[in-house]
Amino acid sequence: MIAKPTTEQILNDCSRELMEVVLPAVTDETVQVAIYMMDLVLRNAAVRAAHEIAWMTEEIAELEAYADSGIASPTTGASLHLDDVVERYRTASEAFSGALENAVAAADDERTRQGTSLLARRVDKEQEIMCGWSPVGR
Repeated sequence: MIAKPTTEQILNDCSRELMEVVLPAVTDETVQVAIYMMDLVLRNAAVRAAHEIAWMTEEIAELEAYADSGIASPTTGASLHLDDVVERYRTASEAFSGALENAVAAADDERTRQGTSLLARRVDKEQEIMCGWSPVGR
C-alpha cells in the first residue's frame, strides 16, 4: 500500500520495483542497460511531477518581469492544472524571447546580459532535472 499516493511516490515506487525485483531477475546485459535507463526516466519524472508546476510558475513571473509584457497572469485564482500552467509558461516564454531578441538587436548590453542570465538559469534547472540524461539520438 502506498502511504503517500502522489505521482512522485508512485513513480518512485515503480523505480524501486524495477531495480529491486525486475533487474535482479534479468541476465541479458542489453536489457539491464534498458532497465537502468528506464529507472533514470522514472526518477526524473518523479522529480518533475513533484515540482514542475511550482518551477514553471516561478519562471513565469521572472520571464514576464524581464519582458515587461503586461501579460502577467495573476497567480491567485489562476488554474494550477498542468495544461493551463504550461500555456501560461509558453506565452511568457514567447514574450521573453521577443524581449531578448529586441535587446540584442538594440545592442542593449545590460538587458542582453540579464536575459542570457535568466536563460542560463532555465537551462541549468533543466539539466539538473534530467541528471545528464537525454533521449537516444539527441
